[in-house]
Amino acid sequence: MNTINYDRLFPSLVTYCDKPELINDNVVIKAKEILRENQEKPFYSQCISTVNKELHILDLPEFKNIRVFIVDLIQAYCDLQKFKSLEMMFQSSWLNLYNVHGYQDLHTHHDSMLSGVFYLKSSGEKDLIFQAPWHFFQACFPEYTESTLENCHNVEYESVIGRCYIFPSHLMHRTLPAKSERISLSFNVQYARP
Repeated sequence: MNTINYDRLFPSLVTYCDKPELINDNVVIKAKEILRENQEKPFYSQCISTVNKELHILDLPEFKNIRVFIVDLIQAYCDLQKFKSLEMMFQSSWLNLYNVHGYQDLHTHHDSMLSGVFYLKSSGEKDLIFQAPWHFFQACFPEYTESTLENCHNVEYESVIGRCYIFPSHLMHRTLPAKSERISLSFNVQYARP
């Protein structure tokens, strides 16, 4: 029999790293103050957010060290994917507050290349869910001999305090209802436009 060759097309890379020492009372207090002053409920789900306020949270001095950490993680992501990273910039960054039972519906981030989330406060539950792009389109599912990250339909990640996730903006994701107060800092990254 001839050798069978195959390529894995269009993989989605999720990168994450923990740095809990970046979280202190001042950062959490500042986040809550910003959320209180600029809160709105822009989604069809139970979440307070500043996403539409264009506050650029990562530009604020209180979040400087978090920004440095995220920039380093984005660079590592770009290196793994062989992306040019010098022209990348933060397009937006915002805060989300989930009270008990608060959640986000399934969504993607439009008009950006990479997105991410950094947890300021959380219970550490597996409540961040990434969903396979074919989940809604595959008419008939094969029977797998083994479940892997490449053939599963949902992958759950923990919302650990001080953890940052970087992922392609087109990757569908959602959150499960919070078991305790959860505060996250989300962001989008795009190539600078001339």
